[in-house]
Amino acid sequence: MYEEYFDKLKKAFQIRNRKESSLEAYKQSVSKFLDTIGKNPEEVTLEDARDYIFDLRVNQKKSTQYCNSINAALKFFYRFVLNKPWDEDMVPRMINDLKQPEVMPLESIEKVIDTATAVRNKAIISLLYSSGLRLGELCRLAPSDIYKSTMQVHIRSGKNHWDHWTILSQRSLDLLTEYWRSYPVQREYLFVDLREPHAPLTKSGVETMIKKVGKAAGFPKLHPHVLRHSFASHMIEQGVSLENIQAMMGHRTPESTHKYIHVSNKALMGIKSPLDHPAPKKRGRKKKNG
Repeated sequence: MYEEYFDKLKKAFQIRNRKESSLEAYKQSVSKFLDTIGKNPEEVTLEDARDYIFDLRVNQKKSTQYCNSINAALKFFYRFVLNKPWDEDMVPRMINDLKQPEVMPLESIEKVIDTATAVRNKAIISLLYSSGLRLGELCRLAPSDIYKSTMQVHIRSGKNHWDHWTILSQRSLDLLTEYWRSYPVQREYLFVDLREPHAPLTKSGVETMIKKVGKAAGFPKLHPHVLRHSFASHMIEQGVSLENIQAMMGHRTPESTHKYIHVSNKALMGIKSPLDHPAPKKRGRKKKNG
């Protein structure tokens, strides 16, 4: 129904070198918006966008992060597809309600890995945690991105258009080796649908698998990003520098990494309150004789 507009949206993304995954998310957001308000795209107004986002937040109780993602999609669509002005006073971004990232103890993650029955799924869960990968990064991995000689994983064109490197654990390598030997088919992607060896796994497919395995292990709300959060938190607990964690996780700014300091209780151990530090002794002045 909106193909003409989505073609323009795609071109606007391509000329800005925006990611294909973001394009699909924007298309879904815009499509829901247009279906809800029931107007021809040329007739939409800023009031329509404002009322739509207001309803998402106030009536549907969507998160501020979700509402801001819709705001970003509509702003891009208005400006670069419809050529309509966007007024941030009329349709402002919301102040995010920031929650601490959810993490799991190592014993729980080991239980999830052990619960998975297929070796491919064990390898996926292990790699997401032990290398701190984003879900999209895992789905795009090629066999050549696994460096056994240096025990590293090469992330090509990550979220921020950055190539970066992260660590590879021995246990993950062992599971990857077992998985590879169990399905030695020449393929472009490391993790594939076993029925279609040339098609990479989809993010939704991995999410579904992890939720199913997590439920069986006693963690019904397990999400792939929890494994990544746990990696960063556990690295801090081990005393790894924030600079190295930032590099391994592919964060653009240190602020994205700093939030994990607040998650790690062990990182705070040994830090004394200033009230518990002895006050410096005051040196009295010597009296002059006279």
